[in-house]
Amino acid sequence: MVDKKHTIKLEHSEITLREDGIVQIQFCESCDIKTKECEEITLACDQLLEAKKYPILHLSGKYVSITKEAREYSVSKRGQQYSAAEAFVFYSLAHKIVANFYIKINKPPVPTQFFTTKEAAIIWLQTFL
Repeated sequence: MVDKKHTIKLEHSEITLREDGIVQIQFCESCDIKTKECEEITLACDQLLEAKKYPILHLSGKYVSITKEAREYSVSKRGQQYSAAEAFVFYSLAHKIVANFYIKINKPPVPTQFFTTKEAAIIWLQTFL
């Protein structure tokens, strides 16, 4: 069970500091992630987290899309402020294509992997605790 004092709910996502020390970002089923949404997530992390790095678990909704500018923000110093490592869980081929593009073009500065199950992503992220 997630302790609600360790969760911030936004219009497009919910950010939770899990008991195991992993930050979980659950996106809505259908939303467009632009720079504004990325900045809102970072501001929520400012409120929720201590000033240190955490493994981050991104759980994508089925119909989530992300702009080029949002991908660029996500690899910036501010966008990576709390990231020790990032795991993304995707369910569609379209998301996997964007993910491969993200790795090759945006080159995230922290270890980043993509998974088809939440369980596999958590196991990988636990190596960064």
